[in-house]
Formats: sequence, structure tokens, C-alpha cells
Amino acid sequence: MICRFGVYLLSIVLLGMPMAGCMFMRLSQDLKQAETKDAIIRGRVSYDAAVEAPTLLLLYSADGGEKDIVDFTVMQGPGLYAFMVPRGTYYLAAFIDQNQNMRPDNGEIYGLYGAPDPVVVSQAGTIKGIDMVLDRVIREGVLDAEFWARKVLETSSASAYISGAGVVVDLDDSHFSPQYAEKGLWEPYATLKEVGIGLFFLEEYDPAKIPVLFVYGAAGHAQNWRLLFEHMDRERFQPWFFNYPSGLDLEFLGGALNGVIQWLHGQYHFDTLFVAAHSMGGLVARYAILQNVYEDHQDYIKLFVTISTPWGGHRAAAKGVKYAPAVVPSWRDMVPESDFIAELYRRPLPDTIPHYLFFSYSGRSGMMDENNDGAVTLESQLDYRVQRQARAIYGFDEDHVKVLFSDDVIGIFNDILRQRAEALPRRMRFFEGVGSTPPDPDRLRSKVPWRSDQH
Repeated sequence: MICRFGVYLLSIVLLGMPMAGCMFMRLSQDLKQAETKDAIIRGRVSYDAAVEAPTLLLLYSADGGEKDIVDFTVMQGPGLYAFMVPRGTYYLAAFIDQNQNMRPDNGEIYGLYGAPDPVVVSQAGTIKGIDMVLDRVIREGVLDAEFWARKVLETSSASAYISGAGVVVDLDDSHFSPQYAEKGLWEPYATLKEVGIGLFFLEEYDPAKIPVLFVYGAAGHAQNWRLLFEHMDRERFQPWFFNYPSGLDLEFLGGALNGVIQWLHGQYHFDTLFVAAHSMGGLVARYAILQNVYEDHQDYIKLFVTISTPWGGHRAAAKGVKYAPAVVPSWRDMVPESDFIAELYRRPLPDTIPHYLFFSYSGRSGMMDENNDGAVTLESQLDYRVQRQARAIYGFDEDHVKVLFSDDVIGIFNDILRQRAEALPRRMRFFEGVGSTPPDPDRLRSKVPWRSDQH
């Protein structure tokens, strides 16, 4: 079940729940292991996708003139990567391990980055665009095979975070379960190394179907979306989902989400993507969308639906940052009027991406003075900055968790998908002759206790 973020946080910080000590001990240990790594190097590795062999990607330290492998990861195909690193100078090398012996052998394909210009990390932040094309052939004496093999086998783990992009998976896999969701909140860096971040499919990509990307919130997991997946029109839409440790900082997560979307767009060239998000996932998704539109100048995202998102942040996060013995990184971004929250409203969503805002108002928590849904206040869900940009607003008599399982929510959500799909010229042509029926306008009015259209 989804962690009721506000109640949960307030309880452990203010009321001293019995498990709080254990959770904060886990968090402290996790943060300590990551404290020496304060920047992210990220990019993509490209090569002939028809090659069926893993790729070994190695990160070298170039400080002091001595080369040393400081991290590595094994990739199962072309795609995105990232390494968390301390300040320093780095270069990268990768080779397609055709015989899977973790050794660069004569005749295998490889690529380098940093010859002659290395990657210099001088401050915290993200250094992106460190891309490599594997198009060279290893010849005897070109690479120090013994050095590579020895160092790789001595290294115990990799910090590359993209574990899958476009991989078809089983939703019942344990990596998408409540257990990993809880670990992703309290041990975000350990989970990042163990599970990684990915954007996954439930079926093979179909260019005739519109992808709908789902983003869960704090301590959420992909299995929360099961009912919505099951009730979607799977003849017209294909569900995708973003899987990530929710304790990581939100700017990092939003950037990662946009990065993996961009990579998939480069692979499949889709012209339409719909995005749906719950709770904190709405903040992550909006950040990614703004990057996609304003930084990358893309226009294929055509719909944004959010459910019970704390658009104004959460006061409990501020208390956690102030009083907790260890601070979950995402809490800092959830503080009302944090730099991250403010950045979300510096630029508007374009008119080509209508935003449908769902909020929930049942399940009131006595730990919050304001009206709430048991986890997030109505004041935050209905922050004026996002209200005034919303195409329509729908309220539901559900709590923060049950809203995802509501028949009304599922029905309205599916109607919005159909309406938006049929408003797109290319998709209107696709839908002709496949049993498409116009959405019932009464459907959008029936059983919905509160609604406001804003155009």
C-alpha cells in the first residue's frame, strides 16, 4: 500500500513511532555511504542494437595521471547510464563483451570518452550529454586487458542508475512491490544501486497505440497502478511506468525521467505521449515535462493528468528537515516554497499539454489542522499556481490511497484519455473504423462530487 506521506512523516517525526529509530538508522547509514558522492555524470551508450551481448561500461579516475577504475556497470543493450561521483577528473570506456568474460578481447567493439578532453567535476550537480558511440574494434595491444579485468573483478558494485528503458516486465516482479517501495524511501542510494531507475513496458512497443506513462509518489510502487492498467483500453493505449527510489531528490528524479523519455523517443519516434502521476509523482513529472519542452524543445507530450499531488509542498517535510535525526533527500524538495517547488511554476505548461487536476478530500487526518485527504492538505493539492493553469479540476470523496482504486476516478481518467486521443488529428484517423465511440459528456458529470473547468 502507498505510504500516507504526510501522516507517516508526522508520526515518525513528532510522535516517535517505535520503528522510527530503526528507519532513521537505515537512512543514516544509506546517506553516509553516499555522502562522498556529490555529482552525477550521465549520458548514453549507442551501438548496433542487433548485437546480443552485454556491454561493460567503466568509469576511470584521471586524477594525478594514474588511471584507476572507480566504478562500472553492465548494460544489456544501448541506453542511458549515470554515475554518482565526488569531485575529480574522469573518462569512460565501454566494450561489448561478446564472450561475456568481463575482459576486452581482440575483435570486440569499444568506445571511449575523455580522449583528449576528460570530464571535470568541480561542483555538485549533473553533468549530462556524456555520450559514447561504440564503433571501434579492439586490436591486440590497444587496451590493457589485464588491468580492466583485474579492476572490474575487484569492484563490488556499480552506481549506474538506469536499470531499464523500454524493457517489457512482469508487474508482479518484486522490484515493483511495496517492499522495494519502502526501501526506496528509507534507503534511496542502496536501492538506486540494487534496483536502479527505469521506465518499463507491460507489452512490446506498438506504434499504433498511444503510450501512457505512469509516475507514482513517495513510497509508491508500480503495483499501485494495477487497476488503472487493467481498465485502460489496451487496444488504443499502452501503459508505461517509471520505477524509482522515492527518497532521492526530486530534481535528480525529474531529470532522470526526462532523460529516459528522450532516449525512448530516439528509439521509437512516437509523436504522442500521455503522462499520469499520483501524489509526489506529479511534482517529478511536471519537472520532467518542463525540461522536455523548454530545454529539449520537444512537443510530443500531449496530456498531463495528476491525482492528489501536493502542489504546494508538505509542511510535514519541513518538520522532518528541521527535526529528524536524518533527512530523506526528497523531503527537502517537498518543503513548501523550496527552490524546487518554486521552479515548477517559473514556466507554465504549454497549451498543447492540457493538465487535468484530480484531488481527493476524504480520510481526514487529525494531525493536520487544514482540510486534507488523510495525507495531503486541500490547500496544497489546490495550490493557486497550478489551479490557474489546469484545463479542468475534479474532486473525489476518497482518501489519498483509495483514490487510485475509485471507479469514478478510473472512469473519468479513461474518458479523458479517449477525448484527448480523439482530439489529435493523426490519432483521429487511426481510431476510425475500430469501434470508436464519442465520449459520453454525462459521464464527466455523473457521480463526480466537485468539478471546475478552466480553459
